[in-house]
Amino acid sequence: MNAPAIITNPARCRDCYRCVRHCGVKAIRVQDGQAQVVPELCIVCGTCIRECPQNAKDMPSATPEIRQAIREGRRVIASVAPSAPAYFNFTQFAELEAALKKLGFSAAEETAQGAEIVGLAHRDYVERMPERRPVITSSCPVIVNLIEKYYPDLISHLAPIVSPMIAHGRWLAKKYGPDAMIVFIGPCIAKKMEIADEAVAGVVSAAMTFRGLADWMAEEQVVLAPLPPTQPAKAVDARLFPVEGGLLATAGLSTDLLASELIVASGLETCGNILNDIRAGRLSASLVELMACTGGCINGPAMADLEGGIYTARQKILAYLRRRPAYDALPRSQWPDLSRDYTDKRQQAPEFSEEQIQDVLRRVNKYTPEDELNCGACGYPSCREKAIATLRGMAEVTMCIPYMRSRSESLRQVVMDVSPNSIIIVDNHLVIQDLSPSAERLFGCSLADVKGRHISRLIPLYDDFVSVSDTGKPVIGKVRRINDKIVAEQNIVLVEGQSLLVAIMRDITERESEKQKFHELRAQTLEQTREVVRKQMRVAHEIAHLLGETTAESKMIVSHLAKILEEEEAK
Repeated sequence: MNAPAIITNPARCRDCYRCVRHCGVKAIRVQDGQAQVVPELCIVCGTCIRECPQNAKDMPSATPEIRQAIREGRRVIASVAPSAPAYFNFTQFAELEAALKKLGFSAAEETAQGAEIVGLAHRDYVERMPERRPVITSSCPVIVNLIEKYYPDLISHLAPIVSPMIAHGRWLAKKYGPDAMIVFIGPCIAKKMEIADEAVAGVVSAAMTFRGLADWMAEEQVVLAPLPPTQPAKAVDARLFPVEGGLLATAGLSTDLLASELIVASGLETCGNILNDIRAGRLSASLVELMACTGGCINGPAMADLEGGIYTARQKILAYLRRRPAYDALPRSQWPDLSRDYTDKRQQAPEFSEEQIQDVLRRVNKYTPEDELNCGACGYPSCREKAIATLRGMAEVTMCIPYMRSRSESLRQVVMDVSPNSIIIVDNHLVIQDLSPSAERLFGCSLADVKGRHISRLIPLYDDFVSVSDTGKPVIGKVRRINDKIVAEQNIVLVEGQSLLVAIMRDITERESEKQKFHELRAQTLEQTREVVRKQMRVAHEIAHLLGETTAESKMIVSHLAKILEEEEAK
């Protein structure tokens, strides 16, 4: 299994499926609630990194490897992508070169040198191989990945030419020697996988992003120092390579978007539509420049943290193009080998029977086509495709949000239905929202009768509800007479964030009635005892002269008995 170019932080991944929804090739596997990128299916476009609201997706950093090479005394050479002026906002490349040397790089050069010869090589190839039209440009590694993995039948249309990074890397290796460590710095995370591709591996040792370089510079407190302006030289079109149409301009071809022989497109969805048209034989163009990122490399994944949009970045590139000194173009005699080949990397998807698919659909209560909402909340365009993804191990059954909501509501209803205590739910205005069946029986009404009515409709003395609503402090175990017929033990709590109050009432009317009867019986018994004592005392006085000391003892015993009864009454 290939090493992932995109990694997931499990602590941040929160079951939102946003990455699945936005992944154009559905290369995200959800397992145990965690969304993981499948390397064999991933085209490394970086969309999941852009879209993750919790920043749970990231890419491995090349910075530690590069710093280690510098510490070991190796010659580390930087190849800097043409979109760098849009990120670092420098006026001359020498400013960034000086900063890189402070970090320990031996030298830094512009990848635009490689872009220029790649653009010219595309023009030569189109002119030389008319039978393979339309020719698809090969500079964007994401597009190459897309074709190799999902459109392998179109590999013959893909120009067998390396990307500007590899072209420049091969030239730098010749210039600085095989022991030099070539490091590409750019806006694209797909470059991290491209340098390991067997077709071009062994030239560029590491690929880091602009963001990674910016973090490293901030850590080392290295800043770009402005340099005196120089006399602008003739514009070199290769520095336009990171914008739409940049390759055509570099190749000296027309950038007129109305020209039928040349097509320029950016954005994965648009590129996919064009590839489908080529597959269907509907396109007759000679050259098709495809860029995975909308607007071109100036909108790469590692450019996402910049202020401003695509057109602001484009303006910076154009301004840099007008004022920078020219670099020395490579004569054809010094061009490195620009050839490469491609591999069919398609992953055969297993096939499943209709019964297997229907079984998965039934597990989420989808028994008929009408049950299939196709809401896309799970990340798949239809319930059927999500069922197939589940069978492939790419998705989980519980990813169906409507099903889980229905299940949650049904569980809530089970609790409401079976609870022996009465449950009343009111909003923050004390308007009744729901009643449990036991509450309906207790108050002798149905939910339909009281829903939307004030709580006073059921409970005339509702001051406890007002207190909980105003203070947020719960009422626990308070015994209240609800009305003339009902006595209940109240528990009232505020549901945080929901503006709801839940009251759970235990009917203790019968218990209180029995308790009242018991107190009445005790009072009656005590009164009868006192009457007996009074009568006994009168008899005692009448026969005192006969009983003598016996009468006195009887009086003491009777008095003691009266005291005991009085103490019992006090309890």
